Amino acid sequence: MKSFGAPVLFAFIIAVFPFGRTRDETGTTFVTPPWTHCLGLHKVTQFHLDVYSGYREKFNEPEGLFCVKLASEDKPDVPRDDDELTVYGVNSGNHDIIYNKSLTSIGIVGGEGSGRMRFRNPLALTGDAAGNLYVADAGNNRIVHLRYAGGELVWVDEIRAPENRPLRDPSGVALSGGLLYVADSGNDRIAVFRPDGSFVSSFGAEREGARLTGPFAIAAVTAGDEWLYYSDFFIAVTDSARQRLWKLSPDGKPIGLVRRSSLGGRGSFGHVAIDYYGGIYVTDRESGAIHKFTRYLSFVTTIGGGDGEAPRFDEPRGIACYRRFGQIFVSERAGAQYFWIGTDITRFSADNLTLDLERERCGVAVSFLLTEYAGITLTLVDENGKDRFTVLRDYILPPGMFSRRIEVDCPVAGELAKCKLSLVIAAKPTYSSREYLTVRRESRLLSPRIEASSGGTR
Repeated sequence: MKSFGAPVLFAFIIAVFPFGRTRDETGTTFVTPPWTHCLGLHKVTQFHLDVYSGYREKFNEPEGLFCVKLASEDKPDVPRDDDELTVYGVNSGNHDIIYNKSLTSIGIVGGEGSGRMRFRNPLALTGDAAGNLYVADAGNNRIVHLRYAGGELVWVDEIRAPENRPLRDPSGVALSGGLLYVADSGNDRIAVFRPDGSFVSSFGAEREGARLTGPFAIAAVTAGDEWLYYSDFFIAVTDSARQRLWKLSPDGKPIGLVRRSSLGGRGSFGHVAIDYYGGIYVTDRESGAIHKFTRYLSFVTTIGGGDGEAPRFDEPRGIACYRRFGQIFVSERAGAQYFWIGTDITRFSADNLTLDLERERCGVAVSFLLTEYAGITLTLVDENGKDRFTVLRDYILPPGMFSRRIEVDCPVAGELAKCKLSLVIAAKPTYSSREYLTVRRESRLLSPRIEASSGGTR
């Protein structure tokens, strides 16, 4: 696997360093990159912003994030720069945008107002590799079109809906498949534009007696987008005072709906990001966590939110995913964090180990929750920790609950019958962290049941 550099949120792009080898057997859905990948700067605080802004900017109600590999910054002859990204963040309370513009400097544009290069309560942004940036300028009821050129963001235009139904408090925006999808919160709809600002259409949604109400954040993956494993094109939207998550087709047909109450406890759905496999990540400011769902809206896991759990978030707000390498960026109350997508195994259990000496077969019942696509290996280990037999090797599984009895040929069944055995599961993620993270779990000691040739047991 090739090495690549790492962007530091809101600050600067770290130069490329060789990866340091790490081994994490505890497992985590979000992986902290090795020190040599980002010099330990995977978390940005007010201190870093003070240093790189000359004490002229404070984190003040950060909101949406967007990350991109700019074509103007690409060096085709330097393959190791593939994940040196530009990251844009909305600093809503200061009505401005912060972004990294070089190895050691940041850019800040905006300020409160309604004219060119001014914003009022901006909430989200999106863009493309050509340098176009679109900002949901909620307080000014518009989408602002900027462009990155020569290290600076410059004004291009503003986008507004037709006069008979103008935008009202647009809070989310996503560029996908050559169209802009806008969460038009005040109109309870999704408004669709072309990047040149021309209006295409708008739609609401209704499912299970629920109507799209006050949509807040939006993310989309549609035909023509890069770095998608499945041709499952959809829009993800949070709405209803941030208490629901919708999955809509690109033309607005409702596909699925999840309520925050289904997760238990107090909290809300904030900003949304979609990864390479269609996994959906939603921030939850109140509970200090990020919730992950499959592309079918099946709940997978909650990242953070527990006492002492890693990673920990301080009121997570915006979230962005660079799908090519599984890089995740999260803005917080007073900073930001950077992760790789890893994997985790929870609820692991193994039971009912059988050995058929006559047919040289073994079987075992296995159950576990996997939080991200991974290659799974199952190994029977003796009481001295020695690997005795591989039941399953590098079997790729999607996230979700796996519960099944596995039976395979076992030429060493006779030898295993003399051992005390446990089952070890190892998961290696398929994303960017695959060479640096192997999650391992071990079952309790199992007493094998020996099956006689007549089909009975002893």
